[in-house]
Amino acid sequence: MPPERRLLLVGAGHAHLHLLRHASRLDAAGYRTTLVAPARFDYSGAASGIAAGGRDPAEGRIDVAALARHGPVDHRAGRVTDVDLTTRTATTDDGTRLDWDLVSFNIGSVVDVPPVATGDATVVEVKPLSSLARLRERLEHPPTGRGHHLTVVGGGASGLELAAHLAARADTDRVHLLEYGPRIGDFLPHRAARRLVGLLEGRGVRIVTDAGPVRVDGDALVLRGGTRLAHDILVVATGLAPPPLATRSPLGGRDGFPVRATLQHRDHDDVYAAGDCADFLPMSLPRLGVHGVRQGPVLLAAFEARATGAPAPVYRPQEHVLSILDLGGGTALAVRGRWWWLGRSSLALKRRIDRRWLATYRS
Repeated sequence: MPPERRLLLVGAGHAHLHLLRHASRLDAAGYRTTLVAPARFDYSGAASGIAAGGRDPAEGRIDVAALARHGPVDHRAGRVTDVDLTTRTATTDDGTRLDWDLVSFNIGSVVDVPPVATGDATVVEVKPLSSLARLRERLEHPPTGRGHHLTVVGGGASGLELAAHLAARADTDRVHLLEYGPRIGDFLPHRAARRLVGLLEGRGVRIVTDAGPVRVDGDALVLRGGTRLAHDILVVATGLAPPPLATRSPLGGRDGFPVRATLQHRDHDDVYAAGDCADFLPMSLPRLGVHGVRQGPVLLAAFEARATGAPAPVYRPQEHVLSILDLGGGTALAVRGRWWWLGRSSLALKRRIDRRWLATYRS
């Protein structure tokens, strides 16, 4: 029996969910595992549809606490606020200090907030995903005598999904979609982007490119040049960035925890990171959930390899990954490399993939 090691998992993202599901293998390898994370996981693949009211919130939730109990894993509900490499301790938001021999971070991402007001009652950010519950609640109460006036800032995947979903609602009067750059959907094949723009405009979405939002002034967003766009709700979906903990020295950097192909920290073999909070040094990776999902088995194999002295496994990203945008109204856009398809069959495929993945953590 190998000597017991203290393994601390920080966050319950896609990769760590895989470790929780296979915690018995960690136990067999000699690890005493502690998890610091919220009690539930909100699935990003269902977030836009849930926030816009088209899907039940329960569809995208996983009971992290129940997974940990089944492990068994010592689950501490909360978050880590500080990590000390010298003493090998982590401090949680309630002041608890936890010792570790190995630590792994899978804490997701935050909104790369533009220079607009945050904390304003009309502003909703897309991360953390739990904050989107406020959007859903606000949408349940349209203004008296008219429909919602909504502005979405950001033309990435989240912004496109939300704008499409919000425009499909019967109680929406107006949706503005703002993009800092000159075009919508630059990350998509050119013809797919054109079809998507056509769908949005067909639903009445007013697209503003080269927008350059400056500030929130009451119930309006003031653009570069002084143009004012009135709104009831402003949704900030301006791209993703690593959380503050992942950017703090000495472990973090501007793009997150720097990790090698083994998912080990560049400078510390006992520190691991996966998913959106990791800066994968072999190549730049977009912040997509699929990488966290596929890094989970690599992390599990890495910890088992350490227990036996076997070589560390490496993560090899696929050149092209399947991405499906749920656009509401019974349709979706599936993209893989240069291949794409807009239609109901793409949505059916997405729902099937989502259900299968979520079911693995609910059985």
